[in-house]
Amino acid sequence: MSTTPSSPGILHRYNARLVAFEHTRHGCSPSNTLFFIGGLGEGLLTTPYIQSLSAALPPSYTLVEILLSSAYSGWGTSSISQDVDEMAQCVSYFQSLRPNGKMVLMGNSTGCQDVLGYCSFEGSRPPVHGAILQAPVSDREASQFIYSREDYEANNELARRWVEEGRGDDVLPNHVSLQTLGARCTAKRWLSLASPGPEHAGEDDMFSSDLDSGRFQSTFGVVGRRGVALMILYSGNDDFVPATVDKAGLVARMEKAFVDAGGQLSKGSGILPGASHTVREEGNVREELHRRVIEFLGDIERGTIGNT
Repeated sequence: MSTTPSSPGILHRYNARLVAFEHTRHGCSPSNTLFFIGGLGEGLLTTPYIQSLSAALPPSYTLVEILLSSAYSGWGTSSISQDVDEMAQCVSYFQSLRPNGKMVLMGNSTGCQDVLGYCSFEGSRPPVHGAILQAPVSDREASQFIYSREDYEANNELARRWVEEGRGDDVLPNHVSLQTLGARCTAKRWLSLASPGPEHAGEDDMFSSDLDSGRFQSTFGVVGRRGVALMILYSGNDDFVPATVDKAGLVARMEKAFVDAGGQLSKGSGILPGASHTVREEGNVREELHRRVIEFLGDIERGTIGNT
């Protein structure tokens, strides 16, 4: 199904300044909710497969796009922690509407960091039953498609200096991100995404191929211990993953950290063959995305996987 200019639905205000868009379908009375969080620069209806995925869901599920402060060009002055706090407000709002329903989070690209952060960060948040990570790529490794090595290192050095000077919340010069990524970015958020070495300590740095098992245990392992079911859908032809990255090997390491901690992994977890970063491809590739998501949601609804 091609993306159309409009989509029927309900716009919910889940806090004083933020909204979520619930896709609606004629004749459906859903009791379960699939929350979707897009990547950097994305907003409502901008992810190519969002409308076709909503149309493909079983009648018992509804798809809700969460609009965060970081949507569109807001990501450069936000953070994963702020996103997680806002997501918690949205999940709480929908839990009040469907108190007995299943709640599942799905992220694309940087939205995967939000989903993994929601399920692994310290603190109390409304529980969810499952998490889907579609295109969980490393912003640090993807930077090579946007910046030269010299520009990347210069930006890192500038951001480090500003943070050391107490200017972490100040917006970096336009050439750093506005002219390349379309958004103004604070020094603190730049370092979170770029996560320079040798420590690679950025909050956003969750999926880089050179992270050790301890880092994956601190995220995926925590999710496993908390009983949240997981499915990873790593795009086989992701245009933001360097050719040197062993995609299957990387996914296997993430899954191992999760399963070793007692996590319940979806049978559909793994590589999504032929898929680009945002699954722009229609036909068989996108249908396979739909099939795996629907199967995962069905398992959660039946209580065969995830928190019950």
